[in-house]
Amino acid sequence: MKKSLKYIIIGLAGILFASMTLLLISNSDKTSVEIRVAPADAKILIDGKEYKNGTYQLPIGEKQIHIEFGNDFVSQDYSINIPKSNEPYKLYNYLVQRDGSTSWYDTHESDAILLNTIGDYLAGKQAEQYLNNYPIINKLPIIVAQYDKEYNYTEYRIDGGKFEQCKADFCLKITDTTGGNLEAAKQKITNLGYNLSDFEIIYEYKPIKQL
Repeated sequence: MKKSLKYIIIGLAGILFASMTLLLISNSDKTSVEIRVAPADAKILIDGKEYKNGTYQLPIGEKQIHIEFGNDFVSQDYSINIPKSNEPYKLYNYLVQRDGSTSWYDTHESDAILLNTIGDYLAGKQAEQYLNNYPIINKLPIIVAQYDKEYNYTEYRIDGGKFEQCKADFCLKITDTTGGNLEAAKQKITNLGYNLSDFEIIYEYKPIKQL
């Protein structure tokens, strides 16, 4: 009897071990995905399967996303690539109204709060990506306003971003107040360890107007 009980315990332990092993194997190609979409009752399809706001274990790799919420909202279709990660992948998005208004959010407080949360997150991610793409931003603006030994005054500044004359997504703009400082400004950029050919550079001479 005792031998039989021993074999039963060993057998159950083996089954439990095998089940845990299969579970670990099945989850090894999955990542935790946190879904937040506004409005909260929007229809969310991932590879054709419907989800609601919440956290799910989803297979890694490319997924097709479809989000809709009635005819008054603009539906979205796009793809994402879920990576293998220990950190939850955040699928955050929101739908806008076809008439360009925010009347739905204005009259549905919980969706308005959700929209603000999603908007703050997306804005932060966009700013983070912008900094990653253009790390020189951390050094800007560069402002030079000084006298030399002969009391000659020099003033100019270097800013970065998207300007009216800018054809690229990001430009460096040199605004020269005292004139003749283009090469000095370029040297400032080079001295920071950046390659001038990596940027579209806009130069503007803007003298101080006498009162």
